[in-house]
Amino acid sequence: MIPVNSKSLFAHLCFQMEKLDSGEIDASQASAQAKLVAQCNNLLLYELKRAFMVNAFESNNAKNIIREIESKSFDSLI
Repeated sequence: MIPVNSKSLFAHLCFQMEKLDSGEIDASQASAQAKLVAQCNNLLLYELKRAFMVNAFESNNAKNIIREIESKSFDSLI
């Protein structure tokens, strides 16, 4: 798996648009790629917000507390 960031996701979308313009892929393939990139972007945004919250807590335990919350099942959050 190749590491990604916002810049690489944008570059991928630009390459897909070029392929769409040249007829190498059809609109449904381009749409599917765009949806996947949107999901990747959502995950990057989540990690950014998570890092911001860890920093905001300014606690050595904050990272462990957040990971503990993330690993709990939905029933145990109430």
